[in-house]
Amino acid sequence: MIHSGLILDILNLLLDGDDVDGQAKMQIETLTESDYHYTSSGLFVSFSHDEDIIKYRLTEESLVLNGVEIKSPDLAIGADATVFFKDGLIDHLEIWSHDGNYPEKELTDYSLKRTSI
Repeated sequence: MIHSGLILDILNLLLDGDDVDGQAKMQIETLTESDYHYTSSGLFVSFSHDEDIIKYRLTEESLVLNGVEIKSPDLAIGADATVFFKDGLIDHLEIWSHDGNYPEKELTDYSLKRTSI
C-alpha cells in the first residue's frame, strides 16, 4: 500500500488512460514505497510489490511514462514526474524540480496537471 498521498496521486494521474492496456494502473494497488532518496533537485521513490503484481505485468519490459506537472508553494516554478518500469513492472518514480531546488519533505499542498496524453 502506498502511504504518500502525493505519490499515489502522481501514479494515478500518470497511469490514467495509459497506452499499455490498463495493466499498469492495476499494479498500483500492489505497491509499497521501499525507499525515498531526496536530492537537491528532486526525489527518487523506489517500490516493492506483493506477488499479485505478476497478474498485471506488461509485455513491454522497459517503459517510461511522464507527463505530470506538480505545482506547490514549496516549489518555486514547479516539478515534473516520471515513472519507470523494469521487467514490465513499476520500478521507481522520479520527481525533479524545474529550478533545481526540491524540499526534503513530503509535499502536502500541491496540485497536479496532466501535461501529455
